[in-house]
Amino acid sequence: MTRRQLAVPVVAALLGGAVTAAAMTAGTGGTGTIARERGLLALDTSSEQMTPGEIYERAAPAVVAIRASTVQAGATAFQSDAGSDLNVSSGSGFVFDGDGRVVTNAHVVNGVTAVQVTFSDGHSVPAEVVGKDEETDLAVLLVPTEGLDLRPLELGDSDAVQTGDRVVAIGNPTGFSATAGTGRISGAGRQVQTPGGYVIDGLLETDAVIEPATSGGPLLGTDGRVVGITSRLGDGTGFAVPANVARDILGQLEESHKIIRPWLGIRGHAGEGGVELDGVHSGGPAELAGLHPGDVVTAIDGTPVSTLPELLDQVEQRAIGDTVTLHVIRSAGVGDVMIRLEERPSTVPAG
Repeated sequence: MTRRQLAVPVVAALLGGAVTAAAMTAGTGGTGTIARERGLLALDTSSEQMTPGEIYERAAPAVVAIRASTVQAGATAFQSDAGSDLNVSSGSGFVFDGDGRVVTNAHVVNGVTAVQVTFSDGHSVPAEVVGKDEETDLAVLLVPTEGLDLRPLELGDSDAVQTGDRVVAIGNPTGFSATAGTGRISGAGRQVQTPGGYVIDGLLETDAVIEPATSGGPLLGTDGRVVGITSRLGDGTGFAVPANVARDILGQLEESHKIIRPWLGIRGHAGEGGVELDGVHSGGPAELAGLHPGDVVTAIDGTPVSTLPELLDQVEQRAIGDTVTLHVIRSAGVGDVMIRLEERPSTVPAG
């Protein structure tokens, strides 16, 4: 799922529900890893409600631009220097502690060989990917702190967020200045299936504009705290991973560099009578057990399932190494297939 700098007075303009500005303003500094503090820098706001302009002014210095590059297979180092055979993905992120950790979307840094983080004061530094979790689309980066005036944002309580609450989504698509969109929470508990076969559950949905390359930035409530990490998924609808989910995931990524979950290795959709498989990942548990695209899974260990999220939820209640029994319908007939669950890889290719 962004380090801050010195603050100078800034003028923010509200234009048709969008906030833009050319410079940033400071907040207070803070230190300590998320594993220790879990809450980060307190904003010390004097009132419970802040205007969109005030929220932007306090938060924008923490929001960074992220550029991640990957050399395509067969490319040489010389070619990548020349700009050939080089894939570049862009996104935003924000500083979440004083030790140089930045949160962004996992899809922004998926499979990359180099990551550069740019602050709105112009400082650009290389970043290390500490860990990422595709299921929640979150990643933790680490930047060197020397010469940076880091201004972490505080994670709020996303469980208190209600439909209709006002929010501000801030991103840094260019590396020069942060931009923002205002809006409201239009729903909670949303679910999106990604091209890689993951189902991201429990998302906040917002009508605040989340433009390309602003994904990974903070979604802030009226108290100036982060209620979610934005992510452009599916058809481009604005979603955000809730802060309470992110707090736990980011702490695990900091400590273990990955989230350990059991895995079937399938892609699918709700079909007639159960979950119809669109594909099985090469070398994954499902393929090794003999499952094929077109198979329909109707139950796991006797529990009926009709959607992919239901099936995956059942899988995540098991442990790595457990054996599960899937009831399967295929053209040749009906039967049970036993599958030994494996650890989900950190990156699962689409297709």
